[in-house]
Amino acid sequence: MIPVTCVQCGEIFEIGEDFAGATEFCPACGTLNDIPDSELSEAPEPATTEIFSAVVVDTPPRSGIPAGLWWTILIGAIGLFLIACIMLFSDNWESRNVQALSDATNRGDVLMADEDYAGAIGQYRQVIDTVGHRSIESAFILHLIERAREGEVEANNHLHSPPPSAAQPQPAAATQPNIDVHLALESFQRDYEAFGPFVRDHPVLFQDKKGNWRRRQYFVWQAAYDPPSQSGQPKILLRYNCSSNITEGHPDRQDAAADDHFFEDESPKELHFQTQFEWSSGKWFILHHEADPEPDASPSVNIRPSLDDFYDIERDAFQAAPIPA
Repeated sequence: MIPVTCVQCGEIFEIGEDFAGATEFCPACGTLNDIPDSELSEAPEPATTEIFSAVVVDTPPRSGIPAGLWWTILIGAIGLFLIACIMLFSDNWESRNVQALSDATNRGDVLMADEDYAGAIGQYRQVIDTVGHRSIESAFILHLIERAREGEVEANNHLHSPPPSAAQPQPAAATQPNIDVHLALESFQRDYEAFGPFVRDHPVLFQDKKGNWRRRQYFVWQAAYDPPSQSGQPKILLRYNCSSNITEGHPDRQDAAADDHFFEDESPKELHFQTQFEWSSGKWFILHHEADPEPDASPSVNIRPSLDDFYDIERDAFQAAPIPA
């Protein structure tokens, strides 16, 4: 008999000498083994690498996240945390949030005029919660916070006050001013929210000093206004910043009208605008405009020609007109 050691599982079995030089399956694991010649009847020692290989194959696979991936996740999380801290506590927090704070305060005022006191409280509370315990330097944001706090108190008083007695109805004439204020605020807020996109979507065509045709596109940001008083003719002072881009010059007017490639204007990069509106006869009228360039802007730049075009766009945006004489 010839002793045979299985190359896969190490099982030792015997087979007749007639099978010398042939192959036979291991009775334990079924692996095909070479049968040595009868002269080499001694069973060779199984190779260490083969036994080790069999052990490795039978070892259950490891589970879990590799250590390298854990470190990558940890470092990434720390980086995101640092970026969030920088964004929340950096010096430009006020400039990044002033528009949202102003919009929330204005919406609260509109809801107050519409007697939706619960909705107004939600908008005022959004302003207060967004600011939190931050130290604010902007006088405008401080003013918004004060408006939000006063508005929240007033809305809470209305919300929890008992309804007026039926025995003491309010005179009809006394409610008319409130209706006018509500219509004024509703109209202005609607146009105010669409003001920036409206200006951007209405570039103007003009001729430069060399007689070439160009298009100018305006941009508006950081728009804000104070609500009108509850008595008298409603008036609103709108404040915002504005800049513009222009196209290259074209000898032909039609070529300029089709050019949508705008680049930085030669005018000051930023202008501070103030426009005084008054509500009269069911529509807004413009009392006057003011435009001041940045302090570091070149005084030699003449901004008046482009402002006339811009004021026309502003009047269209608010469906307003100059105050009648």
